[in-house]
Amino acid sequence: MTVATANILIVDDDPTIRLMVRVALSRQGYEVTEADNGRHGVEAFVRRPPDLILLDVTMPEMNGFDVVRAIRAQHEGAWIPILMLTSAEDVRSIDEAFDAGATDFMTKPINLTLLSRRVRYVLGAAERESVLRQARAEQESACRLARLGFWQLHQQSGAMHWSEEAHAVLGWREPLPDHLDHFLTMVDAGQRPEVKNQLELSMNHHEGLELEVRLGEGARQRILRMQGKPSADQDIMVGAFQDVTGLRALENQVLYLVEHDELTNLPKERLFLRLLQEQLDMVSGEDPWMVMVLDIDRLHRINDAFGHAAGDNVLRVFAQRLRQHADPGTLLCRLEADTFGVAMPMSLSHETYLSYLDKPHFISGKAVFVEFSAGAGIYPRDGSNAAELLGLARQAQRKARLGSGTKLAFHQQGRLENKAMGILLETDLRLAQDKDEFFMVFQPQQELSSSRIVGVEALIRWQHSQRGIISPAEFIPLLEESGRIQHVGDWIIEQACRQAAIWRRQGIYLRMGINLSARQFELEDLADRILACTERHGIPAQCLELEITENIAMHSPEDTIVTLKRLRDMGFNIAIDDFGTGYSSFGYLLRFPLTTLKIDRSFIENITEYRNSRAIIRSLTALSQGLGLKTIAEGVENQRQRDYLDALGINEIQGYLISRPVRADELQRCLALDSAADPDMVIA
Repeated sequence: MTVATANILIVDDDPTIRLMVRVALSRQGYEVTEADNGRHGVEAFVRRPPDLILLDVTMPEMNGFDVVRAIRAQHEGAWIPILMLTSAEDVRSIDEAFDAGATDFMTKPINLTLLSRRVRYVLGAAERESVLRQARAEQESACRLARLGFWQLHQQSGAMHWSEEAHAVLGWREPLPDHLDHFLTMVDAGQRPEVKNQLELSMNHHEGLELEVRLGEGARQRILRMQGKPSADQDIMVGAFQDVTGLRALENQVLYLVEHDELTNLPKERLFLRLLQEQLDMVSGEDPWMVMVLDIDRLHRINDAFGHAAGDNVLRVFAQRLRQHADPGTLLCRLEADTFGVAMPMSLSHETYLSYLDKPHFISGKAVFVEFSAGAGIYPRDGSNAAELLGLARQAQRKARLGSGTKLAFHQQGRLENKAMGILLETDLRLAQDKDEFFMVFQPQQELSSSRIVGVEALIRWQHSQRGIISPAEFIPLLEESGRIQHVGDWIIEQACRQAAIWRRQGIYLRMGINLSARQFELEDLADRILACTERHGIPAQCLELEITENIAMHSPEDTIVTLKRLRDMGFNIAIDDFGTGYSSFGYLLRFPLTTLKIDRSFIENITEYRNSRAIIRSLTALSQGLGLKTIAEGVENQRQRDYLDALGINEIQGYLISRPVRADELQRCLALDSAADPDMVIA
């Protein structure tokens, strides 16, 4: 409804007045309906509620006051403006009209010019009030959905007040604490001193407050995230709280699913490496450990002959045998689809352990032998840390698989050659930038709701003069270890900003994702460097999305938060990359000023086969939406994965289904071809 097209109902027993008013208001563009007495006026309202009612006071059958009361008693009539028509001398009628629920009054005889102005004013006020009611309703709905409430604390008296919806938010029937002392008695005993100290510091020093409180006991216990700050007169602290009990429970579930394989319930590689490194840190060099990698040979033959369900059962039984015959202290994991990891003290008999695995599996009632190969690395002889030992065991397993009848192969001492190759490669790496051997590729990111390409991830590549393309997995760690990643990182930012500026001049507005390293975060002027680069190329800060991994974020979380907040204040988007592959605290995650959560490809690859994979994605999406973040799924390789991700609420995807990482000119040609093939396609 707009003021100019409003529907107005005239209720008056005088036909002359109705005619005059109808003609005057119709000329103003209003739609006018009439009723000749109070009862007919109520009936007309019921048939079609108008936007405004002009109502005479004195009428037969039902006077104007009774009409107002009848209309206000109905749900549809609670907010409709009612303009009463009454005599100028009838002050009592004016008072009674307002008491009955009238919005305004107009005196008789009617001045039609003044009536038109009054009608427009009343309709405008009603429209503004409707907008405010809608805003309040949306705010209340948002608070209920987010489980938000509000609180006040009077410093002098210690009195506490809670918003009306607080009981509903917390699901409590008992009274909420009305005094600070009462509140503290409800706080978990182990947390009580800390909470009391934080409140006293905030009140005494007039500082803001932010803490997470466990309130209540048993089934009533709730985890509240409380924020507050002193009011202007410094005597009252006002704040908001959010019930995050469900969120914390969801986080615990997600953490378990992230670190355990859904088919075998064994730990995944990340957890295995962490536990192994902790074990190695506790033992001395005189207590050697063996790290083994076991691979089921040609499992695809089982899948092809008997189906994938039979293959999954083989994996389950194999994992169960690993568990059942393992001595206390043995560490197990599922590394990949048909590969497992085992770590045990050398004092245990690995020959006996492996013999338990060399038994038939029963498929459709028939005994089937499943061959496997194993490789091993020894601590500390072959390696000094968990990741290195696992890598060496993988190499040995590949040699065992190529051998004839060999079940277990130990790593051969070839590490010095590998280290020498690494030193030579590092030397070449120092000269690569001066020799212009680095180049950039860009992997597009597609918005699922519109199928638009809305962004790209900028990636560095190395074209070695003799060895050709060097994998980033091979040279990025060398850049990190040598510290040259800071210098090369500046080059990457410069190239990405330059390319973004070129595209923008051509009318291609793509968000540019840039990966940042832990070493770059050691630079105190990192934020200023990036901002200066965008200004130099004339692109807005929001054009860039700066990506960090969980491990980088948790390297020095407090310092990271400071840098990220500075970057976010400058306008840059912040993404956490490879989400779920590290060990970040969700408490810190809530404090990071993120805009985007990128879900690691390891959670995407099995999404079409396993329900738990979808549960993980659904949980991460819910967490992301709760934090107001955009989600990007990495490593999407086929249409089925895309369809599942779309159904689970993922915002954007990237992966080989859309495109491999390509150079800027090739990406630009692809965008041009897509636009030509699809006239509705829009390049963001």
